[in-house]
Amino acid sequence: MSKDIENIKKNHKTKYMFILNLIIAVTIVFTIFVNINLTDFIDVYSQEQEQNLTQTNQTSIELTGKLIGTTYRWVDSTNSINPTIIVTSGVNNQITIKSLKNDSQEHAFIIEGTTSSGDKEELVISDAVHDGSSIIVDFYPLDLQEYKNYESFDYYCEYHPETMKGNIQITN
Repeated sequence: MSKDIENIKKNHKTKYMFILNLIIAVTIVFTIFVNINLTDFIDVYSQEQEQNLTQTNQTSIELTGKLIGTTYRWVDSTNSINPTIIVTSGVNNQITIKSLKNDSQEHAFIIEGTTSSGDKEELVISDAVHDGSSIIVDFYPLDLQEYKNYESFDYYCEYHPETMKGNIQITN
C-alpha cells in the first residue's frame, strides 16, 4: 500500500484519478445512505399523512342510485332515501356515487348552490355511472365564508333531477 501511495505522489495523473474515484465512491455511499433514510422518512410520513387525512381531513359519503318502485332515488349506506348530506368545511368530503349492477340507467351527481336572489350555480358535476360502476366526487368547501353568497345547497341526479335530489348542509 505504501508503494501505491508513493506512485500517487509521483504521478500527478494517477493522483487526480485516485481523488476523483474517492469522491465518486463517497458520493455513492452518501447517496445510498441518504436515500435509505429519506425512503424510511417518506414511508412514515405518508402513513401519518394518510391517518390524519382519514381521521381529520376527510369525510366519506356513499350514495347509490336505486330504483324504488318505478322511481329512481339516491340511497345512502343506512338506506335513507335522498338523505340530507352533512359536509364539513375545511376538509375534503368524498362522495362515492354508485350504480347497481345490471342497471343501464345513467346517474350523474350535481351539487348546486342557490343565492339569496334565487340564482343557481352548479358547484360540482360528476361523470355518469351505470351498470355497477362508481365514481368519487370531491367537495372541499374551505370555509363557510367561501359560500356566504349561497342560501342553500342541493344535490341531484342530472338524469333524474325531480326524484333523485336532496339538501346539503355545510358545518364547521
